[in-house]
Amino acid sequence: MFLFRDITLPEKKEIRTSLKKIYGVGWYKANNITTLIGFKNPYNINNLNYYYINLILFLLKGFILSDTKIKRIIENNITKLITISSYRGTRHTMTLPVRGQRTRTNSGTQRRKRIR
Repeated sequence: MFLFRDITLPEKKEIRTSLKKIYGVGWYKANNITTLIGFKNPYNINNLNYYYINLILFLLKGFILSDTKIKRIIENNITKLITISSYRGTRHTMTLPVRGQRTRTNSGTQRRKRIR
């Protein structure tokens, strides 16, 4: 079992795909971490010894911010867009799709997110 910040990573999957379960780690960061360690072949977490697990933990602590800090940064960016009253900011305040999605038929998910 491999724990990182209260997240248990799946042991039967490859390291890169299991690292993507952590908030703030995508394909690019997971790939960078595995290449820094020197894994070229797909390895499972079951095949790792404690040295490599501690090395992955050390690199994860250096590479990513905590999930609360990431969420706070995103929140601050959205409030900045709203305060300067940009187009994206007004779309956020109206809880409409921001990135150019179609609103005639496909904005149902964004409408469900509204706080009423």
